[in-house]
Amino acid sequence: MVKVKGKYITFCGKLMTLYKESQKKADGILFEKTGLHFDELEPEEWYDGDIITVFMETYKNSSPTGREAMLTMGRNIFPIIKQTVGLPDFKSPLEALKYESKTYLMDHKSDEKSEVIPRKFLKFEEGHVIIQAPGPGFDIMLFKGVYIGIFRMLGIKNVNVEIIDEENAIFEIKW
Repeated sequence: MVKVKGKYITFCGKLMTLYKESQKKADGILFEKTGLHFDELEPEEWYDGDIITVFMETYKNSSPTGREAMLTMGRNIFPIIKQTVGLPDFKSPLEALKYESKTYLMDHKSDEKSEVIPRKFLKFEEGHVIIQAPGPGFDIMLFKGVYIGIFRMLGIKNVNVEIIDEENAIFEIKW
């Protein structure tokens, strides 16, 4: 079973503020499993991955944008981390992408090696990256949003993130 840090569940719960009934439903499932509400979770503690899946699916299904809600969530992950606990001063987008690949492994874990797979850079050069980034049961739009958010956080607006192989979670990033 995949485990994920509490900060992501809390973040997703806060994104559902506009959808109170859905937020309450997801929070009720969390409370049944943990005895805690989403805003009471320890940010760096481990929680069952099925909880974040419930929160993300509930958020996606509640939002009028549907699957695009995962893009919104992803775009905001690194900017929120920067505002709350801080991030290194990245010298380049390549450095930021390497950092994302490390933090992904630090914030997700599993007893099964097949569930949390490290990022694999298929091409890694300034201005052009191809990365394989599977997530255990997560909508691939989440990671597309993460990459867009990293570039926006760095002040780079002319980034193009394409999903070139959805089944294998392969992204092409050009800037």
